[in-house]
Amino acid sequence: MADAPYAVEQYEALRREAFEVAPFGPRGHGLALVLTRGLPAWLAALTALGSPRPARVLAETPAEPRPRLLPTARTELTTVLASMVLACAQATEGR
Repeated sequence: MADAPYAVEQYEALRREAFEVAPFGPRGHGLALVLTRGLPAWLAALTALGSPRPARVLAETPAEPRPRLLPTARTELTTVLASMVLACAQATEGR
C-alpha cells in the first residue's frame, strides 16, 4: 500500500503533467489512466503498486565520471552506424 507522502508526491507529479503547456510531449501512464478511467482507478493502481523501495546509497565510493566519447570518435561511430543501416537497407531492396 502506498504511504501518504508518496501518494501526494505522485498526485502532484500527475497534476503538473496534466497542466503542462506542451500538448505533444511525452505523457505518463498515470495521466492516461486518469483520463480514461478516472482518479479512483489511478489511486487504486497507486495503492496496488505501493511505495517504491528507498534507493540504496553507496556513500563509501565517490561517483566516478562516465566515460565520454571524443568528438572525433563520436563522428566516426555515427558514420559506421549509418553505413551499416544503409548497407542493410540496400540488401533489403535487392531481394
